Amino acid sequence: MGIRLYSGDDGLPQSHVNAIVQARDGYLWVGTFGGLARFDGTTFTIFHGRSRSGSGRIDAPASDRITSLLESRDGNLWIGTEDAGLSIRGRSGFRHLPVCAASCQVNAMLQGGDGAIWAATNAGLLKLDPVSGEVRWSEHSSPVGDNQLAMDRAGTLFVGGNNGLHRVDGDAFRNIALPANDRTVWLLRLDGDSLLVGTETELYRYTPAMQRWLALGVAQPRDAAQAPDGRWWVAQATGGVLAQDGRGGWQEAPELSVPGVANLTWDNEGNLWAGSGHNGLLKVRAPLFGLVGERRLGTAMAGRAIAADGEGGLWLGSACGGLFHWDADGRARAVPMQPALSSSCVFSLLLDRQGRLWIGTANGDLGLLDNGAVRRVDTWPSKEPVNVWQRGDGAYLVSTGGSTFALDIDAGGRIVRRQSIDALRGMRIGSVSKALRGGYWFVGDHGAWRLQGGQVAEHWTVDDGLSSRFARALHEDASGSLWIGTYGGGLNRIKDGRIQYYDRSNGLFDDTVSCIEDDGRGRLWLAGNLGVTVLPSPGQAGASIESVRFAERDGLIPAEINGGGSVACYRDGQGRLWFSLVSGFGVLDPAKVPGTDPAPPTSHVEYAAVNGHALDLSGPQLVLPPFSRNLEIRYTAVNLGRPQETLFRFRLAGVDRDWVDAGQSRSLLYPVVPWGVHQLEVQARVVGGPWVSAPAVLTIVHPQPWYQRPWIWTLITLLGLLVLVAGGRSDGIGASAWRRLRS
Repeated sequence: MGIRLYSGDDGLPQSHVNAIVQARDGYLWVGTFGGLARFDGTTFTIFHGRSRSGSGRIDAPASDRITSLLESRDGNLWIGTEDAGLSIRGRSGFRHLPVCAASCQVNAMLQGGDGAIWAATNAGLLKLDPVSGEVRWSEHSSPVGDNQLAMDRAGTLFVGGNNGLHRVDGDAFRNIALPANDRTVWLLRLDGDSLLVGTETELYRYTPAMQRWLALGVAQPRDAAQAPDGRWWVAQATGGVLAQDGRGGWQEAPELSVPGVANLTWDNEGNLWAGSGHNGLLKVRAPLFGLVGERRLGTAMAGRAIAADGEGGLWLGSACGGLFHWDADGRARAVPMQPALSSSCVFSLLLDRQGRLWIGTANGDLGLLDNGAVRRVDTWPSKEPVNVWQRGDGAYLVSTGGSTFALDIDAGGRIVRRQSIDALRGMRIGSVSKALRGGYWFVGDHGAWRLQGGQVAEHWTVDDGLSSRFARALHEDASGSLWIGTYGGGLNRIKDGRIQYYDRSNGLFDDTVSCIEDDGRGRLWLAGNLGVTVLPSPGQAGASIESVRFAERDGLIPAEINGGGSVACYRDGQGRLWFSLVSGFGVLDPAKVPGTDPAPPTSHVEYAAVNGHALDLSGPQLVLPPFSRNLEIRYTAVNLGRPQETLFRFRLAGVDRDWVDAGQSRSLLYPVVPWGVHQLEVQARVVGGPWVSAPAVLTIVHPQPWYQRPWIWTLITLLGLLVLVAGGRSDGIGASAWRRLRS
């Protein structure tokens, strides 16, 4: 499993995580003893006693010691605290409820079918009407209080805690006897028509209708969460985390077995979140890759070659670790190569049309698996590695050192004729594939050459514009584009005789491309030194290309592909992709990877400031002070699983003519905002997916001073003209009077 730990170094306010809930807008809310945090996959936004809004009011719960969280159906976040009762966060900010004199500890909350909020506290059980604000206490007798709540499909409320398990009937509490003389309920969850009940000693499934208890074989359970596939994951007081294995048993998840795991939550992206008492917040992702290595094959050698067995299984060849058969049920067995061959260093494998397995070794041998045993067919004195393929006409191709041969082999597996391919002399061939325009492509350390009828029909080398002479992989797509992967030169796309390069400077994650595979879903999968990369929409590539990298966090351990000698990738009959790794093999089912159009995340505007002074975003409009300069906006989009794949763009009406691509940046700065009313739009998408149709919209008002408004200047201009006219008339009258006096 891929695991990620978040601590104070990542912005978590405190390492003691008590509550986790995902809201409908995608944000993950985390309650700690150091404050409330909101997480978007990249950044924790902290709400504690020192948090203030743009208007100066405290923008936080009543206490920093958060013990429970609940999102009600109206989208409000209910926050239970250890020492200050209840707070609610709505669209206008936080407000505090005067229940239990704002001093009780709220341990658990849930919302009933009638909309009422139930809260288990150390002062008893309360029911709150969120509309009227009416509070009704159901019990005050418990000196310790309850800490677990569950409601069945019929609306019956069950309460658990240090006083055991009770069913609530109106104002009465009906005791339900726990098995094995247990007294404390640590865990209470609805499980279909039953309840999952964890006591101080055991995990049970309790069916209220039959009053039947069934022990599930998990000791000291403390919390549980149900995965999207319906299986339960349970945290134990011992620090272990167990998952149902689908066969009635439990399997340990060692990645999560850390002291103090107290709460578990699944998000809507399939990530499991675990809160611990001392180790912060942990995120667990189900691995996309399966690994076939030392544990199953009995060897720690590098993977080298993969071939089908014709019966739903595979042949796996390792670099000096021998040959293995992997059957359709996932069982592996070793096939001895010695003494028939000089070593157990497999370099290439081929299942021919007769169903025979050919083996090329790293020491110059060509072998054949015949009747369950390996025998030598030929040896090249140079002792160079041997690559073997078969053409459509049945002829075999062998490349060793700088020589390539076409071989005729009889039914008994003996070479009857050997012909050197002079056009490829001096070239080390790594892969051979049929060309759509006729003939075959030969890819190696002199580029890519297409031979037809023994003659060179086309070639792509450094002199022809190829980014590197060391070509490793080639793929022709239906549109006529030719894709060539290289060592160190990235990926080349050749279309209509023109080459476009892709490397780390324009969208590719890895400058080494050892193999290229089409998954049948419009995507291309590349493998190299940094892991496996998928091109979600290769047909839309232009001057840059979009790619998504998969590596250690996705279960590919180690992530480096063992390329450079023979083909390092293979697509089996089930559509799975296999990769030769520097240690063992990795396998991926592309069907489990989101499609070419992943759902776009919703954008949110989180922060606005002018000259570094935060502004209030709670109103319908963001009103800027007059003459505002340096408007900073911070925005986000929730992507908890793969946040690095989120891309943004924005535009401000009246300022930007078109959308501004922001890449992965989550902030923008406008030094000057024109006067008037403007709309800022922010959109997000996942790499390979479309832009969301409904952007986050922020209306920005920059009031124009009264003396700067056009009608004021018009009035001033008119008044000035009137003064000039009046002055002109006065001068005319005075001159006339003077002339009369002189006469």
